[in-house]
Amino acid sequence: MHSFKATPIKRSAIRELALNLRKTFGFEQDLRFPILEVAELLLPQLDRHYSFEVVEADVLGSSHGLTEREGEHVTIKIRDDVYELAYQGAGRDRGTVAHEIGHYLMHARSTTLHRHFGGKLDTCEDPEWQAKCFQGELLVPKHLVQGMTAARAAEICGVSVCAAEYQLRLYESGK
Repeated sequence: MHSFKATPIKRSAIRELALNLRKTFGFEQDLRFPILEVAELLLPQLDRHYSFEVVEADVLGSSHGLTEREGEHVTIKIRDDVYELAYQGAGRDRGTVAHEIGHYLMHARSTTLHRHFGGKLDTCEDPEWQAKCFQGELLVPKHLVQGMTAARAAEICGVSVCAAEYQLRLYESGK
């Protein structure tokens, strides 16, 4: 069994990356981040080698999303049923798109992402943890949700209650 190993990134650096993305597009103070607008319309304006595709479920199978690199070109592919639910505002599916944007920003052009065979992989080296962390930091931003209940944060940020609870617990613990 193998996994992938990335350059270690701490949560604080991922939080800064998420905040910088918000600032780049003028969404620093927006509680509900417009994830599809960013993925489909705004990122292509910054990177001519980036594209976003909605693909049929049978193309991705059980994967909800995928970030692929071919040469200099990077494509985020989202399963059509996941895209439709994200478009309707479903938190889990909005999170899938944010997760793939995390892979795009942190891993798609990385020269240090490589296969890891066996042994313990530090959390901060796990590209899946990094993308999940980015997803939470982007959609439930610390500077906007502190002091909220999980139900309120979930409602106004457009995420699941579970995702909001997780982020708020992290923030309350000082992370």
